Amino acid sequence: ANFAAHLRAAGLDLPVDEVVAADGPLAAPFNLGAIAIGNRFAIQPMEGWDGALDGAPSENTLRRWRRFGASGAKLIWGGEAVAVRHDGRANPNQLTMTEHTQGAIAGLREALVAAHRAAMGDDRGLYIGLQLTHSGRFSRPNGKRLEPRVLYAHPLLDRKFNVDAGATLLSDGEIRTLIDDYVIAARRAADCGFDFVDLKHC
Repeated sequence: ANFAAHLRAAGLDLPVDEVVAADGPLAAPFNLGAIAIGNRFAIQPMEGWDGALDGAPSENTLRRWRRFGASGAKLIWGGEAVAVRHDGRANPNQLTMTEHTQGAIAGLREALVAAHRAAMGDDRGLYIGLQLTHSGRFSRPNGKRLEPRVLYAHPLLDRKFNVDAGATLLSDGEIRTLIDDYVIAARRAADCGFDFVDLKHC
């Protein structure tokens, strides 16, 4: 009601249903080619900052992913922003997709699917991706201190964040290695059963 009142006060013509109907627009399936998504509710990717220091999920991460599944949303757009390697973590508790963590991240997906089946009766139309990331200019893999890796000197951001682009600039070879790390992480995600990956890079 407050949101609808705000829209009216702003002079915006945007109808709002007070109750989310079981047969309403968000409950309708979405099809794109061979992809069939059971409804239009989605979980957006955002790291929970609650993984272990080694990049594996914690009990809090697992609890969150179970809730994603139990929510009934059929599109899990990443669930979590997962770094492709340690130096690309946005914080020391971000998940990483490595050989060491792959099994535990597969377990997150399995727990989500199990919770979804328990809540919804089955997992038809469930489409789960994993967002892969390297935080680049905004990497903080070991604590609060920024440890940026950048592709170019930025006149505003370098000054704002006190970054010496010359000292943090990735070489062409390092960029190629980072691309390879994304490919390796994407293959691992596929092996875990994820339907797609979303590539994020800062």
